[in-house]
Amino acid sequence: MTLVFLRIEIIGIIDYSLEYMIDLRLIRLFESVYRLGSFSKAADEVGLSQSALTKSIQSLEAAWSVTLFYRTTRSVAPTDAGRRLYPMSLDLLAHAETVKAETRGGERELKVVSGPAILETLIHPAIMGFRGQFPRTRITAETMPPAHAVEELIQRRIHILIYHTTTIRGLPHANRLRTRELLKEPYMVVCRPDHAVLNTDRTEASILEFEWAIAGYDPVFEANLPAETRELLRASNFPKYRLLSQTACLEMAKATDIITAAPRSAIASLLASGDVAAFPHPAEITFAVSAAALVDTWREQAVQAFMDNL
Repeated sequence: MTLVFLRIEIIGIIDYSLEYMIDLRLIRLFESVYRLGSFSKAADEVGLSQSALTKSIQSLEAAWSVTLFYRTTRSVAPTDAGRRLYPMSLDLLAHAETVKAETRGGERELKVVSGPAILETLIHPAIMGFRGQFPRTRITAETMPPAHAVEELIQRRIHILIYHTTTIRGLPHANRLRTRELLKEPYMVVCRPDHAVLNTDRTEASILEFEWAIAGYDPVFEANLPAETRELLRASNFPKYRLLSQTACLEMAKATDIITAAPRSAIASLLASGDVAAFPHPAEITFAVSAAALVDTWREQAVQAFMDNL
């Protein structure tokens, strides 16, 4: 009798696992149709015929007793149920990929997105400290606009965002995020040692008469500047050159009459060698860096360890 019950239990587990895998496959197909807004485009993406894809979505709808899409001969639109399922489908698919990677090799990937100045100054030293603690964790670090990055974070395609504190504070979805300030130091105005700006009164108005190159400078950061500073910047069409590389901005400041701004720690070696001159930014703007992660991701040891190494 015990063997009979054991066999029934095992069969039940297998059936449940198969049902889960089938539903996961169908959810992948649903995600493709929702994202592309088209059965034909989704069919091309996943390598199925349009009729096979349609039948798969219909089987998911039948199994769950729900309608996910309104279909006409010319368009596809999600129902309320489809709109509710979509963000959860992204969570489920992302989690499935993580489970697969960790099961196969005991590895995981930590995806970090930051502003350009942060990427060039803080990320690689943090990796050097982190790798000894988590040798089997891969890290991908890149930069992208904060508004896009936070949406990627919400969709669980990114684990940690690292931006200027004012940018982090201005991000949407605040109720789903945990934040932590990592660093705070003054911004310096950086120029050639013989630059004419050194002979001015060094007020905001006088330094804005020169051409500037800035790494990053996103709209969220600008919106959180003091109103007087913000108006001065807009009136002078600041900055003339906006790059995604702090190193490039510093090279331009060394070789031309272009001015840039950088945190004190980023220019310490250049100041010591005499390659540049610098003075505190008159608006007393600080290089304040904070990290953000989803509330549930925040508790992961790897996430905390990476932020500790920053």
